Amino acid sequence: MMNRTKILTLLLTLSSGLLTTSCQFAQEDFFDEGAAQRIIHFNEDLQKRLVEQSSGTNEGWIIQYFVADALIEGFNLFGRFEASGKVTLASDHRYLRNGQAGQYTESASTYEMLAEEGPVLSFNTWNDVLTVFEDPVSPSSAPGQLVNDGAGMYGDHNLVFVGYKGNNILFRGERSEAEVRLVPCDRPWQTYITDVANLKARITNTAITDYYLIVGTDTMYYSNLRSGVILRVDRLDAPLDEQVLSCLFTDKGFLLNTADNLSDHSFQEFTLTDDESQLVSEDGAAQVVPMWDTYIHKHTAVWTLNKESFTDEQQALAARIDAALTVSNPQRSLASIGLGKSSGGNAVLGLVVTFYTDYAKTKTNTIGLALKYTRTALGEVTISALGDTTKDMDKNMQNLSARSADLEGAVRDFSATLFGTYTMTPDDYFLPTQAVYTSLTDGSRFEAKK
Repeated sequence: MMNRTKILTLLLTLSSGLLTTSCQFAQEDFFDEGAAQRIIHFNEDLQKRLVEQSSGTNEGWIIQYFVADALIEGFNLFGRFEASGKVTLASDHRYLRNGQAGQYTESASTYEMLAEEGPVLSFNTWNDVLTVFEDPVSPSSAPGQLVNDGAGMYGDHNLVFVGYKGNNILFRGERSEAEVRLVPCDRPWQTYITDVANLKARITNTAITDYYLIVGTDTMYYSNLRSGVILRVDRLDAPLDEQVLSCLFTDKGFLLNTADNLSDHSFQEFTLTDDESQLVSEDGAAQVVPMWDTYIHKHTAVWTLNKESFTDEQQALAARIDAALTVSNPQRSLASIGLGKSSGGNAVLGLVVTFYTDYAKTKTNTIGLALKYTRTALGEVTISALGDTTKDMDKNMQNLSARSADLEGAVRDFSATLFGTYTMTPDDYFLPTQAVYTSLTDGSRFEAKK
């Protein structure tokens, strides 16, 4: 049962909710009745909404469900309510029991509308889809082992009405106070599950796990979005400010378990933009952008430079590198030049020359010259010399340069043609495989492909 402070807060919320939706109750003056009767009438209207969206050709509700443990992601459950008090819930979440974890499962039980200190939607009997979140017994450990000293996963079966947001209905768990939203579903449940999985695969991957959170000129970072448990930090290395947020994925983006704030802006739900370059908050003020610009330079793959975009000078320098490799060993010849991390001894991040090591051109190796990459803005990078010639060559380059007098000079001369500040345009912002670099100085361009 809630304490007096919570009761007063809830009654104020309820009054506000009634006022903001007064046009929907024009025929009924709830304020001519006592508080208890008003709650009963409000529950009747709330139940009517639940049932109508569950009837006929309507697809019921998406129940966006969070528990109070921020280290557990949010879940998409589905519900269809009948006037008789029967409810059918469904999901494919990972806590389903009896071998059903991760598999689509439907479970029928009952519900009722409680008139407590405010309207309460109560799932009042066991349901395999929902009740596991508050069951005190661990779903994965030995029978009888309690979770959080019997508190379970801090889920709830009693949902206290908070208000309406458009066609959505907002609740909070009576015990844990975690947020739960009921959103009208517009398609078959398994289709929605598939659409969410596809969207998640589109905006998350195992290669890019960090994202910029940008509001105006301020930047924070979201890490590990894919897991559904986000670490929000002020910087990625040794952060001074960090916060844990859980989220669930929708068919359009993701929803945080609670509102986040930056630069006096509050935001909770993000949707993918039409050009698929970023995710934006409800009012567009906050953007979540994958860190593709640093991924291109930090990723271990070599991003091969397109020979078709070489200038005449670069073509000549590539020929010099090829000739120098042949001098070091007649079997060697230039295969490609790129940006990335060399695979030779003490691999360096910078310009990578890949060369064939046999006449048949079936085997390759690399030499590397370290470069300095400075991110000056989102999608903008300055490429320059490392500034330390005693450390900028990998061992392969040192060894081959000792056998071919012109190799080091040719590679250094080629790298110098890339020095400058560029804007980068990827083919895919969430997992790029190709990028175009455009010089801010003279508009010259070069292309790199993974």
